Amino acid sequence: CLFIDVDFSDAFLAEATFENCTIQNSRFYNANLQRAKFKNSIIKASIFPNSFLGQALFERCVFENVDFSNSQLPEVYFSTSSLLSTSFRGSHMKSSSFEESKLKEVDFTSADLRKASFRNTSFLNILDKAVLFYGKKPGDGKSTNQSWNEFESHGID
Repeated sequence: CLFIDVDFSDAFLAEATFENCTIQNSRFYNANLQRAKFKNSIIKASIFPNSFLGQALFERCVFENVDFSNSQLPEVYFSTSSLLSTSFRGSHMKSSSFEESKLKEVDFTSADLRKASFRNTSFLNILDKAVLFYGKKPGDGKSTNQSWNEFESHGID
Protein backbone atom coordinates (compact mmCIF):
# COMPACT_ATOMS: atom_id res chain seq x y z
CA CYS A 1 0.00 0.00 0.00
CA LEU A 2 1.07 3.57 -0.64
CA PHE A 3 -0.27 6.60 1.24
CA ILE A 4 1.19 9.96 0.21
CA ASP A 5 -0.22 13.23 1.55
CA VAL A 6 -3.26 11.53 3.13
CA ASP A 7 -5.19 13.15 5.99
CA PHE A 8 -6.16 10.48 8.55
CA SER A 9 -7.07 13.10 11.19
CA ASP A 10 -9.76 11.98 13.63
CA ALA A 11 -9.85 8.57 11.89
CA PHE A 12 -10.80 5.43 13.80
CA LEU A 13 -8.19 2.89 12.66
CA ALA A 14 -8.14 0.63 15.71
CA GLU A 15 -6.75 -2.84 14.94
CA ALA A 16 -5.94 -1.82 11.34
CA THR A 17 -3.05 -3.62 9.61
CA PHE A 18 -0.50 -1.77 7.49
CA GLU A 19 1.85 -4.31 5.91
CA ASN A 20 4.51 -3.49 3.29
CA CYS A 21 3.23 0.09 3.22
CA THR A 22 4.82 3.45 2.59
CA ILE A 23 3.21 6.33 4.47
CA GLN A 24 4.61 9.73 3.55
CA ASN A 25 3.62 13.33 4.29
CA SER A 26 0.46 12.11 6.00
CA ARG A 27 -1.42 13.47 9.01
CA PHE A 28 -2.95 11.50 11.89
CA TYR A 29 -4.18 14.31 14.22
CA ASN A 30 -6.27 12.80 17.03
CA ALA A 31 -6.42 9.44 15.22
CA ASN A 32 -7.21 6.22 17.08
CA LEU A 33 -4.74 3.50 16.10
CA GLN A 34 -5.17 1.29 19.15
CA ARG A 35 -3.70 -2.19 18.54
CA ALA A 36 -2.88 -1.27 14.92
CA LYS A 37 -0.15 -3.37 13.29
CA PHE A 38 2.54 -1.88 11.08
CA LYS A 39 4.85 -4.48 9.51
CA ASN A 40 7.67 -4.01 6.99
CA SER A 41 6.56 -0.42 6.46
CA ILE A 42 8.20 2.94 5.85
CA ILE A 43 6.77 6.02 7.55
CA LYS A 44 8.31 9.34 6.50
CA ALA A 45 7.57 13.01 7.15
CA SER A 46 4.27 12.18 8.82
CA ILE A 47 2.65 13.48 12.01
CA PHE A 48 0.60 11.75 14.73
CA PRO A 49 0.00 14.56 17.29
CA ASN A 50 -2.50 13.84 20.05
CA SER A 51 -3.18 10.38 18.64
CA PHE A 52 -3.87 7.18 20.55
CA LEU A 53 -1.71 4.18 19.63
CA GLY A 54 -2.07 2.00 22.72
CA GLN A 55 -0.68 -1.52 22.19
CA ALA A 56 0.23 -0.79 18.56
CA LEU A 57 2.90 -2.96 16.94
CA PHE A 58 5.68 -1.65 14.69
CA GLU A 59 7.70 -4.57 13.34
CA ARG A 60 10.59 -4.08 10.88
CA CYS A 61 9.54 -0.49 10.21
CA VAL A 62 11.55 2.57 9.20
CA PHE A 63 10.60 5.97 10.62
CA GLU A 64 12.13 9.18 9.30
CA ASN A 65 11.04 12.67 10.37
CA VAL A 66 7.95 11.37 12.14
CA ASP A 67 6.22 13.35 14.91
CA PHE A 68 4.33 11.53 17.67
CA SER A 69 4.32 14.59 19.99
CA ASN A 70 1.78 14.63 22.81
CA SER A 71 0.39 11.25 21.82
CA GLN A 72 -0.67 8.29 23.92
CA LEU A 73 1.55 5.26 23.16
CA PRO A 74 1.21 2.97 26.20
CA GLU A 75 2.45 -0.59 25.70
CA VAL A 76 3.54 0.09 22.11
CA TYR A 77 6.03 -2.42 20.71
CA PHE A 78 8.79 -1.41 18.28
CA SER A 79 10.66 -4.47 17.04
CA THR A 80 13.68 -4.47 14.71
CA SER A 81 12.81 -0.94 13.61
CA SER A 82 14.84 2.13 12.71
CA LEU A 83 13.84 5.58 13.96
CA LEU A 84 15.60 8.66 12.58
CA SER A 85 14.69 12.24 13.53
CA THR A 86 11.50 11.08 15.23
CA SER A 87 9.80 12.96 18.08
CA PHE A 88 7.93 11.55 21.06
CA ARG A 89 8.04 14.91 22.85
CA GLY A 90 5.52 14.99 25.71
CA SER A 91 4.11 11.56 24.82
CA HIS A 92 2.90 8.94 27.25
CA MET A 93 4.84 5.74 26.51
CA LYS A 94 4.60 3.86 29.78
CA SER A 95 5.42 0.14 29.42
CA SER A 96 6.40 0.51 25.75
CA SER A 97 9.15 -1.61 24.28
CA PHE A 98 11.93 -0.97 21.78
CA GLU A 99 13.59 -4.27 20.92
CA GLU A 100 16.56 -4.67 18.59
CA SER A 101 15.89 -1.21 17.15
CA LYS A 102 18.08 1.73 16.14
CA LEU A 103 17.25 5.19 17.45
CA LYS A 104 19.09 8.18 15.99
CA GLU A 105 18.23 11.80 16.76
CA VAL A 106 15.05 10.77 18.57
CA ASP A 107 13.40 13.34 20.86
CA PHE A 108 11.96 11.94 24.10
CA THR A 109 11.82 15.35 25.84
CA SER A 110 9.20 15.26 28.63
CA ALA A 111 8.00 11.81 27.54
CA ASP A 112 6.78 9.28 30.09
CA LEU A 113 9.01 6.23 29.63
CA ARG A 114 8.34 4.61 32.99
CA LYS A 115 8.53 0.81 32.72
CA ALA A 116 9.74 1.12 29.11
CA SER A 117 12.14 -1.50 27.76
CA PHE A 118 15.03 -0.91 25.34
CA ARG A 119 16.41 -4.43 24.84
CA ASN A 120 19.32 -4.63 22.35
CA THR A 121 18.53 -1.13 21.07
CA SER A 122 21.18 1.36 19.96
CA PHE A 123 21.03 5.11 20.65
CA LEU A 124 22.70 8.06 18.93
CA ASN A 125 22.02 11.74 19.69
CA ILE A 126 18.95 11.19 21.85
CA LEU A 127 17.15 14.16 23.46
CA ASP A 128 15.84 13.13 26.87
CA LYS A 129 15.43 16.30 28.92
CA ALA A 130 12.75 15.96 31.63
CA VAL A 131 11.97 12.38 30.55
CA LEU A 132 10.23 10.23 33.14
CA PHE A 133 12.21 7.01 33.42
CA TYR A 134 13.10 4.67 36.27
CA GLY A 135 16.84 4.33 36.93
CA LYS A 136 19.41 5.24 34.31
CA LYS A 137 18.13 6.92 31.19
CA PRO A 138 18.68 4.87 28.04
CA GLY A 139 20.10 7.66 25.90
CA ASP A 140 22.97 8.91 28.02
CA GLY A 141 23.08 6.25 30.75
CA LYS A 142 23.14 8.92 33.48
CA SER A 143 21.12 8.56 36.62
CA THR A 144 18.77 11.30 37.60
CA ASN A 145 18.51 12.82 41.06
CA GLN A 146 14.72 13.01 40.71
CA SER A 147 12.61 11.12 43.23
CA TRP A 148 11.07 8.10 41.56
CA ASN A 149 8.26 7.60 44.00
CA GLU A 150 5.15 6.84 42.00
CA PHE A 151 3.56 10.14 41.12
CA GLU A 152 0.50 11.28 39.26
CA SER A 153 0.68 10.35 35.60
CA HIS A 154 -0.42 12.70 32.87
CA GLY A 155 -1.63 9.83 30.73
CA ILE A 156 -3.21 6.45 31.01
CA ASP A 157 -1.99 4.18 33.80
